[in-house]
Amino acid sequence: MATSNHLPPFRALLPWTLALFAGAAFAQAPADTEAPQPSLPTKLQYSSAIGAYQTYADQQVQSWREANDRVGQIGGWRAYAKEIKTGKSASVKDATPSSDPHVGHHGGGTP
Repeated sequence: MATSNHLPPFRALLPWTLALFAGAAFAQAPADTEAPQPSLPTKLQYSSAIGAYQTYADQQVQSWREANDRVGQIGGWRAYAKEIKTGKSASVKDATPSSDPHVGHHGGGTP
């Protein structure tokens, strides 16, 4: 007994399927037209990206020996690292004088 396939080919059903989906999309309820609209600013403000720009100013030149001595009095690179970490600037009066000038070398130990 032979069975016959009475289903139309897929290509014949495709336009009807698309028309059905398009009709279903248009039949949906419209979006709420009374949704609150975001309020727009009434006063526009402009701030320039380079408005706070400060021109370069030369720093006072000092002797390199004085600069190195000051860094040594403050506490060396550790004082600057602490300054960055805490946000407070290092100064000579905050430095604790050490009797041993090599206390920071080699992890504090002796060679």
